[in-house]
Amino acid sequence: MLAIFESLLPVFLLIALGAGLKSARLIEESHWTGVERISYFVFFPSLLVHTLYNTDFATIPASRAVLAFCIGLVVILSLALLLRVPFRKLFGIDDPSYSSVAQGFLRWNAFVGLAIAEKVGSPAMFTVIALGIAVLAIPINIASVSVVARLGSRSGETGGTLRLVSRNPLVIGTAIGLALNFSGVTLYAPFAQAIELCSRVSLPIGLILVGAGLRLIMPRRAMAAAAATCVLKLAMVPLVYASAAYALGLRGEELISLAIAGSVPTAMNGYLVARDLGGDAPLYAAIVTMQTIAAFFTIPLVVLTATYLAG
Repeated sequence: MLAIFESLLPVFLLIALGAGLKSARLIEESHWTGVERISYFVFFPSLLVHTLYNTDFATIPASRAVLAFCIGLVVILSLALLLRVPFRKLFGIDDPSYSSVAQGFLRWNAFVGLAIAEKVGSPAMFTVIALGIAVLAIPINIASVSVVARLGSRSGETGGTLRLVSRNPLVIGTAIGLALNFSGVTLYAPFAQAIELCSRVSLPIGLILVGAGLRLIMPRRAMAAAAATCVLKLAMVPLVYASAAYALGLRGEELISLAIAGSVPTAMNGYLVARDLGGDAPLYAAIVTMQTIAAFFTIPLVVLTATYLAG
């Protein structure tokens, strides 16, 4: 347990560094915005392109891993739809607020997932997480944007759903990486090296930005709903993915990778969706913050349990 905790500690130290830098106000707000934009539009898509372009999918049970990711997402999306009425009754929230709960349940922070896979596993584990990004990026964004477009206070503005998804840098980076891989095209070496250099920057900056995006002061009304979403996301979702992997016969690092994909906190980009489509952006920020802090304690437990199940 201690070894797992220590291997994950650098990931959370970078998140804490981001939170500390933001709280200390050593960097102007406009500068944070610039770093966020270049990371979102350049560095992280470069990581996806580089990883997926160079992945040898023959080295992993790709078809079963893809199926496990798909089954997990269908189960999670179904639960998100079924829990709408219970959440509204238990916590007294409206549909725009529940759209943020649903996003907090559906989304996952790929920065954290890849960083954890890099620290605790082999390149094969990193590859499975990258495959998960390739499989889940488009359907998760479509599902999340559609839920907020339907339940948000601007629910009539449904025309923005496909525009938001089609312009999402994760979707674009995934599509380019897979197209290059399966087409057999060989990138011009200096160009490939430039993409690789950008990809190396993405994880540390991404983790620092996760910390900088945390909202350490939360609206009191958001606490109960955010806490319930936190339990669902960090306890139920890894169980769903790991169970799907186990049922399909995946063991070893493949099963652990699926569990890690489910165990990471939700992604901050859902905040922009909530804000732009009339969801509850402050509630979503509270959900991200609570999940990120709690994940520091829950992810080691998930990795330890998955390691035991993986044999």
